[in-house]
Amino acid sequence: MIKLIILLPLFFTIIFSQNLPDVWSQSYCTYDIGEVYAPGEYSFGFSLNNYCIYTNDPDTVAYDERRFDIFAKLAVLKKTEIEIKYSYPTCGVISGKYQFWGNQINAAFKLGFGYMKGTRDSLITDYVFDFYPTLIFSKRFNKNIGFYLVPKIIYSIHPRDRQEHSNREPRYIFQYGYGIGLFIGDRFVLMPEANWLFADNMGVKYTVCQFGIGVNLKIR
Repeated sequence: MIKLIILLPLFFTIIFSQNLPDVWSQSYCTYDIGEVYAPGEYSFGFSLNNYCIYTNDPDTVAYDERRFDIFAKLAVLKKTEIEIKYSYPTCGVISGKYQFWGNQINAAFKLGFGYMKGTRDSLITDYVFDFYPTLIFSKRFNKNIGFYLVPKIIYSIHPRDRQEHSNREPRYIFQYGYGIGLFIGDRFVLMPEANWLFADNMGVKYTVCQFGIGVNLKIR
């Protein structure tokens, strides 16, 4: 818990002190499996991601950007972990995970809350609040390799911007999809992952495709 108290102020300082970018998004990759650490164990991780949004025209790439994440996990209780993640450039996520099944296939429920901000047309500021209910299923082939499947929902709230006195109405976006990945290693884990999400933003249908690779270092 002391480690978490040290990390949280740094986490929020990074999120809230960023200059507002014109091009922004969060990382939707999970880089997590259905198992949890023993109480007191923790890890640090890093990832690189390619984030693309495709409109309903399959030949149109509406958005194509690179992202990176920094994250840390800590097991606080039996079968329970908490995670904080910074997703470049201005997104932060706090999550809790509970492992409800452990056998040949491990399963966990993960619930996250995210905050993100950015500008559109260098004028209007968006403040976005995300909720991430996620299921994680994983299976080990042996001690050092396995795969995971992650059905997920992301519900985003874009409140009306009051700083620039915009007349834009609040937006509520529902995204659903899944991720699939591999985990390779024991204490130092390599995790390639791919995600597909589907959404309808005020009549504009789009698909998010995200591919990335993460590393996770378990300290103890």
